[in-house]
Amino acid sequence: MKRTVIVVLTVVALAIGTWIGWPREGGPAADPTAEVNPGAAAPGSQDDFDNPVGTSDDADDAVATDEVDGDPGAGDPAVEVTAEPEFDETAPTEPVEATWDETVRQAARDAAVATVSAFAATDQAEDAWWDGLKPLLTPQAQPVYQDVDPRLVPVTDVTGDPEVTDETSTLLAEVAVPTDVGPYTVLLTRADGAAPWLAEQIRPPEGS
Repeated sequence: MKRTVIVVLTVVALAIGTWIGWPREGGPAADPTAEVNPGAAAPGSQDDFDNPVGTSDDADDAVATDEVDGDPGAGDPAVEVTAEPEFDETAPTEPVEATWDETVRQAARDAAVATVSAFAATDQAEDAWWDGLKPLLTPQAQPVYQDVDPRLVPVTDVTGDPEVTDETSTLLAEVAVPTDVGPYTVLLTRADGAAPWLAEQIRPPEGS
């Protein structure tokens, strides 16, 4: 009798154990041999809130890197490119030294004769008379002679060869020009040795 009871209890215990280990419907069977990862976060833990579904620490690092590095061309201000200024390479860097020689003296004589001849061309209209005289005068002398009435100019012709009467300065010269009313004296000036002679004054004969 006792043996029968023991057998029945053993069968019941085995049945209960089998029922406990049997897989539940709708859920996976527990694997008693699976290793537990102590570093893995359990579902519903704080890590799930810190790293939502679809993100990871690596993704956060990538986003941070993009924010720091960024696109080299995005957001940068446009670089303004300006052209280099152009320089006139033909312009002299310093004045040419002025000296006296026969070529310079002849240039002064020619400039004086041209000035007196243009000044004496009183048979022209006033505009034409001024157009002939203006290029032979310095910028300082032009306003002085612009208002001259050519009808009041007494000289009408150059009658002899000019003569340089003063060459003390290499930038100034006085030239006497014979005319039909007496010798006119022309004061000439130049900027440097390469510049042309221009008339600063046209002086009539003394006493005229």
